Amino acid sequence: MSVSAIEFKGVSKYFGEVRANSDISFSVAKGSIHGIVGENGAGKSTAMKILFGLYRPDGGEILVHGNPVSFSSPIDAMAAKIGMVHQHFMLAEPYTALDNILLQQKGSAFSLLPPQRTKKKKLNEIAERYGFTLNLEAKVEDLSVGEQQRLEILKILSQDSEILILDEPTAVLTPQEVQDLFKNLRRLKEEGKTILIITHKLKEVMSLTDAVTVFRTGRVVGNKKTADTNGSELAEMMVGRGLQIPQERSTTIDKTRAVLRFDNVNATLGNHSIENINITVHSREIVGVAGVEGNGQDILIRSLLDKHALKKGSLSGSILSEGLVCSFPEDRLRFGMLPSRPVYENFILGQHKRSLFARGIFLKVREIITRTKETMDTYDIRPHNPLLSFDKLSGGNQQKLVVARALSQKPQVVIAAQPTRGVDIGAIEFIHGELRKARDEGAGILLISSELDELMTLSDRIVVLYKGKLVAEFTRAEFNEIALGTAMGGCK
Repeated sequence: MSVSAIEFKGVSKYFGEVRANSDISFSVAKGSIHGIVGENGAGKSTAMKILFGLYRPDGGEILVHGNPVSFSSPIDAMAAKIGMVHQHFMLAEPYTALDNILLQQKGSAFSLLPPQRTKKKKLNEIAERYGFTLNLEAKVEDLSVGEQQRLEILKILSQDSEILILDEPTAVLTPQEVQDLFKNLRRLKEEGKTILIITHKLKEVMSLTDAVTVFRTGRVVGNKKTADTNGSELAEMMVGRGLQIPQERSTTIDKTRAVLRFDNVNATLGNHSIENINITVHSREIVGVAGVEGNGQDILIRSLLDKHALKKGSLSGSILSEGLVCSFPEDRLRFGMLPSRPVYENFILGQHKRSLFARGIFLKVREIITRTKETMDTYDIRPHNPLLSFDKLSGGNQQKLVVARALSQKPQVVIAAQPTRGVDIGAIEFIHGELRKARDEGAGILLISSELDELMTLSDRIVVLYKGKLVAEFTRAEFNEIALGTAMGGCK
């Protein structure tokens, strides 16, 4: 009989009248890799934040290695040898990797200059032991996304953590980096560490975990040994129904009509640039752009939508677009929304001068609220309340609003940047369906995604960006995960 490292017993958590967790119970075997899956808003992240001391439960109890615990803060959880890597890294970018580790260690804030040799030596030993090697003297802003994730995990290991919680750990990694991460996590498991992974990627759950817990609407609806289940069963448990099989497209690409064209485009943003970019998108075509983040995708977007953000005088070449251009920003909270403002205000961002929503300098607030409510109903954005603060929506419903705002305008060109980042399988199914619908109605779509499965599912062609240059192009008949991942890593 396996020993439990963690056990939830009837844990509940409320935020006002909202029940985030309701009587959840499950256990995690010591020295195992355990998947936590569920739709956005299902309560999985809340449960993990309770375990890490960020929230206090309103009912039930948690046992760690058989002993009841009550954490008032993450400091208590870390003292119990529990560490967490959040989906959005918590790193001070201007500082070195070493500084970032020392800053979070007790009593080290005033001992950064000079760095303690013994601590650096120990960190290098830990990094080499577990396969998380990186240059500790490099500034975080100069590290790749994969290296930054290694740094976050190294921070946890430097605290001698025995239980690791990883929130969407593969969201921004190449296939090769994912494989390296999985190899290192299996090594940690062999050392006796217990690992919990929150993820939406069921393929990864099936390949990595020993067991999986499924959340839906704040409750645990399934606990399965991974060997006894499959992706389809897990997906059905997550959404409460079977997923729809996408229909074969009934339209063909209109190669006589180019709706978006980049001709020899060069541009610079900060210390990064794109060079000699040539991309054509036709009506009823989806062109995917693959690449690890930081290889020029953001500059490509801004060269079309936000030229003022680029380095003055750096933009050359020509960009031609036909008709209305709408976009999904790659980071909805940073570039696309006002989180503390009501949903209806966010819905009209960029549309506030349309006669439908404004009369002169005055907004038609009643009409805006009515139109927002209709759109929320059509796109099933929950709760269907346009007066609610945007940041009160779950991540999946936030992204559905981003999609609804763009596609409800019936654009001729859609720039879809990371359209399903951090959203659940049900929302992914919905967003993919809406993109296909827009394509079939005549739009040309430039799809920028770090998810190879998404690119291969939706795209008619895929081009690969590496260090600001287009290094490969694949037709649908040539799609191959290994070849794409190799190109994304800069290898031929």
